[in-house]
Amino acid sequence: MSEFPHSTVVTVPFGEPRLARIASESLQVDRELSGDKLVRTISVDDANLVVSFTANSLRVLRVSINGFMDSLILVTRTLEAFA
Repeated sequence: MSEFPHSTVVTVPFGEPRLARIASESLQVDRELSGDKLVRTISVDDANLVVSFTANSLRVLRVSINGFMDSLILVTRTLEAFA
C-alpha cells in the first residue's frame, strides 16, 4: 500500500494567466505543517491554478484542503480588490 493513498486535485479558474500566477506565488509560501503526512503541489496551467494533494489519511487530506481553501479565499479577495 502506498504511503500516501489518498489524493485529490483542485483546479481553480482565474480568467487570466497573470492572476493564476500571482495566486500560485502567494500560496506557495505557506508550507504544509504536516510535511511527513501530506504532499501538496501547486502549478499553473494557462489561467488555472492546479493544486494536487496527496495524504496518508482522509482526515489529513480534509484538514489540508480546508486550510488551503481559507487561504485561497483570502488571495482571491485581495486580487479582486487590487488587481
